[in-house]
Amino acid sequence: MVGFFMNSLCVYGIADTTKLKKKESTHWRSTARINTKGFFNLTGKLVSDNPTFDVNFYYDRKNWGLLIFKAADLYDHQTAYNFLLTAAYKNFKLSKKVTVTPYVGTLFEQSEGFADHGSDIASFLITTVKLNSNLTLEEMSLFANLIVAPEERDWANRFRLTYTGKHWDVISTAWWNNQVFDQSSYWTGSVNIAYSRIKIKEHLFLSIGATGITTLSTSDRVINPSKQSLMFTIAATMAH
Repeated sequence: MVGFFMNSLCVYGIADTTKLKKKESTHWRSTARINTKGFFNLTGKLVSDNPTFDVNFYYDRKNWGLLIFKAADLYDHQTAYNFLLTAAYKNFKLSKKVTVTPYVGTLFEQSEGFADHGSDIASFLITTVKLNSNLTLEEMSLFANLIVAPEERDWANRFRLTYTGKHWDVISTAWWNNQVFDQSSYWTGSVNIAYSRIKIKEHLFLSIGATGITTLSTSDRVINPSKQSLMFTIAATMAH
């Protein structure tokens, strides 16, 4: 599997709306982003140096929800940053500070058509620890290509520390793709700084941010080459 999308499950950080208070038990939100590069935020891989666009839609209830995420390379429709993800998730609150959220969904790789080779079932498990009102620690395990293309099965881990203020977000992240299912592994890291939740009108917010990305180590420089890059993002979020 070529990887997974990136910065906008609520795991995308740049357009995070967790500071927006909701009284309803059911709500939705949608975030559209323009990025200067194509970066898979779940696996920590930079897969396109072209400008990219992505949009997500969340239907969120108290304990479960649905996600649709579509990504597109604006210059080259054959890069890995052309895909569609659909997923369902459920929140399990273990304590006031600890929440475990499993996701199960389908990734459609779309470099050639609607569902290219590598499109498959995937699941990921996110464990979130709320350290205080501003700091959140998160661990995610991603299991990809579970059914259709088991020869491309992969396991990636993400570790994230997030500071969230009234408008400023600072996110430090490390990814580890291990060698359990394949013969290559890598560590990558990033720091994202964003000025978020800029209220334009009722239910409409803007975010702008920059992300520094680096490869810390890699076992295969052909499959996973060492890269350093700086990515800029602007996002608009509708939340209701």
